[in-house]
Amino acid sequence: MPEEHSHTIMAVDELQAIIQRCQILEEADFKGEDFNLFQVAGQKCLEDGYAAQLLEVIQNEKNKVIIKNMGWNLISPLVRCIFMYKQEDDKREHCLRILDQLAQVWF
Repeated sequence: MPEEHSHTIMAVDELQAIIQRCQILEEADFKGEDFNLFQVAGQKCLEDGYAAQLLEVIQNEKNKVIIKNMGWNLISPLVRCIFMYKQEDDKREHCLRILDQLAQVWF
């Protein structure tokens, strides 16, 4: 359990670290590395079952510019997770809500 717990914290912490780093940048200053780190951290959270934490990040108004620019990188792993989880699974519901949030930011 401790190893699994530290893996979880690591995935969420990685996501938080890239978000905090990008919050202080201007939109024009986002680099390719930022997009890659965001995608890897977000995908890891999805695959490890931490869609609820990712949803919180996406819903946070302070992250709107980041999500508008980088959120599209999560579409592929998000769709995989939606199909992976069963209909009644809360994780699937979180994934669907993330997709809805992304659509609202873009449109």
